[in-house]
Amino acid sequence: MKRSLRIIVAVTALAAGAPLGAEPAGAYEFTGTFQGGDCKAMAASIPAANLWYGHFTGQRDAFGGIYRYEWRTAVGCFKTEDACENWLYQWRSEYSLNYRMDFCVKGYVPRKYDILG
Repeated sequence: MKRSLRIIVAVTALAAGAPLGAEPAGAYEFTGTFQGGDCKAMAASIPAANLWYGHFTGQRDAFGGIYRYEWRTAVGCFKTEDACENWLYQWRSEYSLNYRMDFCVKGYVPRKYDILG
């Protein structure tokens, strides 16, 4: 009986496109916000085209009252897409109201007046 159940589960998984023995994708865990890497410093040692640039703007209820919000914009560079997406997850979790303009893109393009990073 147990063997039949294992076969049914394996066939169902294969039909759904999951390889046998595959681990489910891990979710990010909230560990708190942190600064992204300094893009200019990282671009000095890593080709800028290989960096991941992250940008986040969002707000949170700052004082427990109505219509009192704290805005935050953060930027940073990362070596991998996963590191950038984890960083975004942390900021979205902490500043979960009206977040927008939050993204990770491959490649850092320095701007003449880059005040945030």
